[in-house]
Amino acid sequence: MREEDGDDFVRALLDWYDANGRHDLPWRDPAASPFEVLVAELMLQQTSAGQVLNVYGEFVDRYPNAGALLAAPEADVLERIEPLGLRKRAAYFRRAAAQLLARHDGRVPDSRLELLDLHGVGEYTAASVLAHAHGRDAMAVDTNVARVLGRVFGYESAGNPEEPEMWNLADRLAPEGRCDDFLHGLIDFGAAICAATDPDCGSCPFEASCEYEDDRSTTHNPR
Repeated sequence: MREEDGDDFVRALLDWYDANGRHDLPWRDPAASPFEVLVAELMLQQTSAGQVLNVYGEFVDRYPNAGALLAAPEADVLERIEPLGLRKRAAYFRRAAAQLLARHDGRVPDSRLELLDLHGVGEYTAASVLAHAHGRDAMAVDTNVARVLGRVFGYESAGNPEEPEMWNLADRLAPEGRCDDFLHGLIDFGAAICAATDPDCGSCPFEASCEYEDDRSTTHNPR
């Protein structure tokens, strides 16, 4: 697909998300607080949504804000997130909570730089919190997002979220006022249709124009 047709891609992707997205994920609930969104984003690092679902609800019920989290014994926090693996995240939560209380009166900041200053928060998590917790027109690129955009628009760096060109493309496509839905749509589409292996190209609304599909039909594609 040509980037000049990006608006068509965005509209089709949003339509797909409206009909097929994982709208029942609790951290996507419009009523979720910025702190709950931050907790979810930290949990989702290197972890599937299915795994996070097993612990998220009880965790945010137990620790609904930074003060409650920091007041809890570290062993209790660790026990509640242990099913996710990566035990170091217990320290992430507590250090980030301490920073929120000391610097932001317990509130999750709506500034990229202030978010990046929180322990355990990188560029992707900061952008996700801005989009999902504060409604900002911010885009974040993970492996799913980079794979979908790179395949559809024919970038050799498809699937590499570290490539600046993927972030630049995402920013250029970002729909004003619906960045959160667009980002969720890309993530869900990458998980359900445009998978890393054996993508379901027959169910893809972009099959006719997707550069990846074109490549797969040639002898030059290793697949």
